[in-house]
Formats: sequence, C-alpha cells, structure tokens
Amino acid sequence: MSGVLSAQPEVILKELGRLWTSVGEDEHSKGKPSVLRACAMTLIVATDTEDTDAFEATQTVISLMQSHPSRAIFLRRSPDAENGISARVLAQCWMPFGKAQQICCEQVEIDATGERWIEVGPTLRGIIVPDLPVVVWCRQRSLLWGKSLKGTPGWDTILPLATKVIADTADASAAGAAPLRQALDTISLWQTDDRAAGDLEWTRLTPWREAIAEAFDDPQLLAQRESFHSVEIATASHAPSSAALYLFGWLAGRLNLTPTFTAVESGTSGLARVALRGSGTSLVLERNSPECMRLTIGDRSHSFSMQPPSLFNLMHEELTVLGRDDEFRAALARAREVPGA
Repeated sequence: MSGVLSAQPEVILKELGRLWTSVGEDEHSKGKPSVLRACAMTLIVATDTEDTDAFEATQTVISLMQSHPSRAIFLRRSPDAENGISARVLAQCWMPFGKAQQICCEQVEIDATGERWIEVGPTLRGIIVPDLPVVVWCRQRSLLWGKSLKGTPGWDTILPLATKVIADTADASAAGAAPLRQALDTISLWQTDDRAAGDLEWTRLTPWREAIAEAFDDPQLLAQRESFHSVEIATASHAPSSAALYLFGWLAGRLNLTPTFTAVESGTSGLARVALRGSGTSLVLERNSPECMRLTIGDRSHSFSMQPPSLFNLMHEELTVLGRDDEFRAALARAREVPGA
C-alpha cells in the first residue's frame, strides 16, 4: 500500500504505475512468473462514515475481483480526511488454483470531507479506466433519501461517469413510506438511455421470482393464469417494502392483480409470503425459516431450501448484467404507481 497521496489524477496514476513496477520487480527477484494485471471495469464504491457495513462492502469488492476484475475505487466521505482530501493505492492479488501466475487488480482509496467532496468527480474522471464500463455502487443513504439529488454537491459530477448505478433500498423501506418513495424516485431518475440502474432489493427477489415462474411451468396452473385476480404480499416488520412493491410490479406485468400489502411478525427479514388467489386455485410461496421455503398450489405443497443471498452473490448478479435490465425498469415503474406506496 502506498502512503497518503494528493488526490490529483496524475499523482494517483503515477503511483499506480510505480506500484505495478514494484510488484513486477518483487516477483522477478523471487524467480517467479510476472503478475497478470486484470481489469474489466471501474467499480466505484461511494460510502460515508455512517456506513456501518463499510468493511463488509470492502471485503465483498475484493472477493468480486476474481470474477469481475476491476480498478476498484473506494470513495469515503469522512470528516477526518487528511488535508481535506487524500488518496492511497494498493494491489489486490491472488493465485488461481493450479496456476503459477498471480493475478492482480488495482484498489484506490479516496477520503474527502464534506466540504471537499465536490472535488471527487474531477479526480474520478482522470482515473477511471478508458473504454471500459464504470459501475457506481452507491452506499450513501443521503443520496437515496433524506436529501434531493441537487442538494448533494459533487454527486452530479460522479453520476455522468457511470454506465450503471447500484443502490440498496432496504434501509429506505425500514424508514417509512416517504423515504421509500424518494428512494424509488431517485433510482428512476438515475436511469437513462445510456445508464442502467440496479437495486439489491430487486436482486434479492431472484429466488422468489424463479420459484413462481417455475410453478407456472405446470401446464395446468398456466391454463388458470387468467383466473388469478389478487395477490397478498407479506413483509417482515414493515409494509409495503421496496421488495414487496418490486414483486408486485413484476407480477403485474404478467397477471391482472389487485395487491394487498401486509406486515407480519417473522423470524427473518425481508419478504415473508406471497399469495396469489384465483377463482379456481391459489399459489402461496412462504418462508418457513431463514433457509426453508414452502410452495403450496391448491392442496399440493412441498418445501425446499432457499438460502438468503450474501452481499457477494447480490453484487455478482448485478455486475453480470451491466446493460439495460428491462424487467427491473418495468417493475420499478409499476412499483412507483402503486397508490400510497
């Protein structure tokens, strides 16, 4: 790791060059093959001092480098930033199983006070990897809810750099209807023809959506799809959550349903149950425990394992789809149209 640097693009790039030279010379002196420098994107992680899970996020990005090699840039809004804004660089290296050559990715850390945050955008513009996707993982709650987009100096210089922005509305759901509405509106604003957006709450729904879709592979149930007229979506602790709204938005693209959102006591967080009701049958998918689900169709029922996805798995799924996600866009649009949401 380098010492504290001036957060000027030319200084950071020069230090990255010195870092690679040092790593290469060290490997050569040991008589080992030179390292392989890997990069498929720039991954920017924007966080702040209120991010209680910042360490987990950092470790997640380091793990992600093996399947999504990147120049990872960690932006931290911190009142303790040296000289108001500063940077460090380091390499993250690993040895693939059965290989003799190390693979390394770059990590840049930039700390800035609130007053100097406006300078972060120009720094980023100078150090993102040319001609590769730029993904911004936004972990600053104030950018989703609590402040308007225009009220966050510096963000308007970061956002245009992104080809995809990833957020997580789980905390906004817990904060109430107004913060959730603002978060959904903000994500909708982030989407353009040239920039995709993602929400980890939508990604958490993947196993739920897959289970429901597979149930409708049954020709008998598929033949009754027009009879389904209502859906109850139950969420632990608060309702409606963004996950509940997204799930309804996804279902509403396939079935003509009237939604009911409820909050239930549950031993797990997130969705607890989705119940589709029709004139001839019903489909209920519910969580029995953190790792067990039960699917009931009419009078037939069976249980199966459904592990809660880790942060690594959620981000891996989002980074696998860097382009436009029309399913998510449609679900978000319908979620924002739900009365009272």
